[in-house]
Amino acid sequence: MRFIRELLFMWLVFLLASLIGAAGIFLSVTGWLSAVIVCLISTGWYILRFRKGKAGEDTRRAAGVSAGIFAAFMLAALALSGGNYQSQYMYAALGACVPFFPLYLLMSLTGLLEVQAAVVFGVPALIYLILTVLGKKRVLPRAAGILAVCAALGLFWINRPQARYGGHGFAYMNGWSSTDFTGYHVYDGEKLAVLDHEPEFMIENESDMPVLDGAEACYPVYAAMAKTLYRDIADIELRWQKEMKQSGRRPWQNGKIVSFTNTVSGYSRLIMQDVDLMFAARPSERQKEEAAKMGEEIVCEPIGKEAFVFFTTPDNPVDSLTIDEIRGIWSGRITNWKELGGKDQKILAFQRPEESGSQVTMRAVMKDVPMKEPLSYEIVDPMMGVIRETAQYHSEAGAVGYSFRYFLEELNQEGNVKVLAVNGIRPTPETIRDGSYPITVDLVCAYLKSNQKPYVRRVLDFLLSEDGQMIIEKTGYGRLGN
Repeated sequence: MRFIRELLFMWLVFLLASLIGAAGIFLSVTGWLSAVIVCLISTGWYILRFRKGKAGEDTRRAAGVSAGIFAAFMLAALALSGGNYQSQYMYAALGACVPFFPLYLLMSLTGLLEVQAAVVFGVPALIYLILTVLGKKRVLPRAAGILAVCAALGLFWINRPQARYGGHGFAYMNGWSSTDFTGYHVYDGEKLAVLDHEPEFMIENESDMPVLDGAEACYPVYAAMAKTLYRDIADIELRWQKEMKQSGRRPWQNGKIVSFTNTVSGYSRLIMQDVDLMFAARPSERQKEEAAKMGEEIVCEPIGKEAFVFFTTPDNPVDSLTIDEIRGIWSGRITNWKELGGKDQKILAFQRPEESGSQVTMRAVMKDVPMKEPLSYEIVDPMMGVIRETAQYHSEAGAVGYSFRYFLEELNQEGNVKVLAVNGIRPTPETIRDGSYPITVDLVCAYLKSNQKPYVRRVLDFLLSEDGQMIIEKTGYGRLGN
């Protein structure tokens, strides 16, 4: 009976602590700081109770049982969702941990489920270990049980679909970056291509500088161009970042004049006239139609050449694919590597999100052959509910994916992969330049036909000049012409 009382009393403490933590989030305290507050209140209370002789064996058991119950909820949710942490099952499991419901309510609205999970399991487990140590109980065997549960949760965590198939997220560049661009910004550009002489002109006034956006794979090209032509662009961008930080604002773009998003958002920004020049692969038909609805026309100026490449795991014996075999794989007609002279192994053909530059290019490769449904996984968005995301490449046995050569090889977008030849020809700077590689695409600079700003045309002319082509080639793309 005393154990039940201690369990209920403990859950009441957790409830009060989580109310305080939830109030902190409501008052704009960060999720992690609120979690620390909940932890300090709960553990501090039980350390104080132990010192006063009011927390004994039943209290310690209540903490252990709480940790076990909450861990069982989370493990069951992970098992039911196949390891998907952001699933409806996990939302339900964390919501069922009643003592922490106020904190869960606020954190679920802000998408901080990983913080909530750490609190729900970590706080009672920590209290259990603290009371075990303070009570001079045998710590090792008891700690081993908690560590085993932690290991099980961790195993699920690192193998959840969002972690495996969600791509390469970095915590900077306002969430747009999927590769490390340190050294490629206009303000830390030691990796950017530079001329060995002064350019023919520079844009002196900030108000005259065309605003730039693009796919992240193109960012090193136009960042190098801006650093060459835009006077004091490094100072302008650093000053803007400082102003944003001081004002407490977190703009969704990651630069004032030189930023990158992705092909989808970049073309949308171009159509809405938020940017002047957009660097990417060619727009999709839907993006052209979107511009037409706004009374605009997207003009695409080729400024360089790039190879569209296919890659697989290094242990795959297949070294080359034909165009017909590529279409067979992504249409679902070819499903096993043994059909291509490889292992008796199922082909896992990954795709890219719709309207991305890679997906638009892949659909052009497929021509009239329909593509099969992409591999996907589900996530739960606090505002939009269940969303099905396209699974990005993961180096599982039998996996094959596609991308642009520069993104893959120069920016190391995928590690430990083998790039395949197409029709027996490998994608190299030479085969891209002479056009012998079968799937060579244009790197384009797009603008609206209605945009008559004088420096828009001058920037385009620079990119097509010998100096501009030198920057494009030094960056790692193919220049126009042979």
